[in-house]
Amino acid sequence: MLKVGVQTKGILPDMPVDKGFQFIKDAGFEKVDLSIDTFLKNSDLYAGNVNRFFDASVEDLLVYFNDYRIAMEKAGISPSQMHAPYPVNVLGRGKQNEYMQGNVIPKNIVIAEFLGVPWMVVHPFKMQYVYGKDVERAKNIEYFKMLIPLLKQCNVGICFENLYEGIGQRLVEGVCADPDDAIWYLDTLNDYAGEELFGFCLDTGHLQLVKRDPYEFITKLGSRLKVLHIHENDAIGDLHQMPYTFGTNESEGQVWDRIYKGLKHIKFDGTLSFETFPTMNSFPKGMSASVLKTICSIGEYMAERIENED
Repeated sequence: MLKVGVQTKGILPDMPVDKGFQFIKDAGFEKVDLSIDTFLKNSDLYAGNVNRFFDASVEDLLVYFNDYRIAMEKAGISPSQMHAPYPVNVLGRGKQNEYMQGNVIPKNIVIAEFLGVPWMVVHPFKMQYVYGKDVERAKNIEYFKMLIPLLKQCNVGICFENLYEGIGQRLVEGVCADPDDAIWYLDTLNDYAGEELFGFCLDTGHLQLVKRDPYEFITKLGSRLKVLHIHENDAIGDLHQMPYTFGTNESEGQVWDRIYKGLKHIKFDGTLSFETFPTMNSFPKGMSASVLKTICSIGEYMAERIENED
């Protein structure tokens, strides 16, 4: 039976750690996506406002996150994945990029090992609309190749994610939005590593924004697909709402039907992990527990659909 998970963003560190993990467990989830990006927010990074959370030594950071490890064990829940702070690279921000690439990401790999995380999602550099795709590829390979020794030491893998970009007033495909592009990155880096240290995180909402067919994307990736970000939008904005918010039609060719068929085809055996914290914010605080249970029940329904697909 496929496991169902949810991101900790919007729950931790807003709640006390013990209470937060128990809150997730009580909703029915067995797995979590540890949203470490909440400690260094993307909105702040894009604005150039970098807080000093990751200035702390590795030892002090592990003391802090030991509370997470203890609370997860107490609640009987485990991580399927973790999301590192992003963006790792912002054009024109040399010092910030050096800090992210040389300090934040390496420390996050060590944190991932400490917390028992198998796959850490890291956004690759977005550069193609300024410098072209060849430069984007070269810079990404140069950086992520450097992380291979640490990944081997920590026994942690990195997952790239299908991204979009905003150009003018339009959303366009970003790095790894094309499955063939994603496969090139993973295979190139894994060839350098000599083992499978790089996998893929498929973001279902991003697929909708750039109008990519999920079945084609999933079946092309095959066993390279390691983790998921499950959420839905109106195909206009990255809204991160729960599935079926924008339509319930499950007939042949519908988005969720295509996802189920794709995951069934590749025999996906990972976690159906939801990236739906804005859904929680759409309802009054007093409804948070019931909303989270609803999201979990959607995951259980999805698992049944995938396993029973013809």
